[in-house]
Amino acid sequence: MRGIRSLIAFVLPALLGIVLMLLCMPLGRRRAINIAVPAVTWLGHLLAGIRLAVAGDVAALSIRPAVFVINHQSGADPIIVARLLRRNITGVAKKSLRRHPLLGPLLRLAGAAFVDRDAGAGSAALQPALARLKQGYGIVIAAEGRRSPDGRLLPFRPGALWLAREAGVPVVPIVLHNSRVILPPGALVMHSSTVAVTVLSPIPEDTITAGGLWLDDLEKRFVRCLDAGHPAIESSAGDEAVNNEPGSDGSTPGGRRRHH
Repeated sequence: MRGIRSLIAFVLPALLGIVLMLLCMPLGRRRAINIAVPAVTWLGHLLAGIRLAVAGDVAALSIRPAVFVINHQSGADPIIVARLLRRNITGVAKKSLRRHPLLGPLLRLAGAAFVDRDAGAGSAALQPALARLKQGYGIVIAAEGRRSPDGRLLPFRPGALWLAREAGVPVVPIVLHNSRVILPPGALVMHSSTVAVTVLSPIPEDTITAGGLWLDDLEKRFVRCLDAGHPAIESSAGDEAVNNEPGSDGSTPGGRRRHH
């Protein structure tokens, strides 16, 4: 039953997203994204049993344009972060997803930038994402460039900072503490759980363009946050789960803490 539920939770939201994007595209890509993303992520979270416990600078999620940098633990990370941001967003995805029968069309319609992660996220590959930033979108990018196989941080890649410097926009770090519990790398079955998220304070564009923020500084912010934990993870396992998406209060038990 869990396998069937996971399949439904993956297929139905993707199909809904493709249909909504195609129907709404005559209204413009921005409006199509803003209609499709909230609907798709709501349905995906409902079907998969994903709940969010969000701490930190939640107001920073509304900043546009901005580069939203995440640590990548799970195949569920895109729908988790899209649920947090909801409007005027697109992202950077690995090149192989372009050919995926469901995610490929959806990501192309959403204007995602496809990057060959083995070749690196160079300036040419990131030009579509840079164009979206200049149009006022928020861009989601995984700092490590790939999923961590064991929950530990991988070395950060420079693509996110390059985008922020070129576009002159702030960086908003979003720390995913335990999203791996939903869908670990290599797994096919989703597990219902609460994902603990911390939104760190935005890093101003003038700091980035002046060269004051280097890759290791950004990585250290994630390490400190992961080491510090999250109220949802620190709460007792017997506490009642609370859905704490942006705009509501509460916290829930989360998964294990990640360390560098």
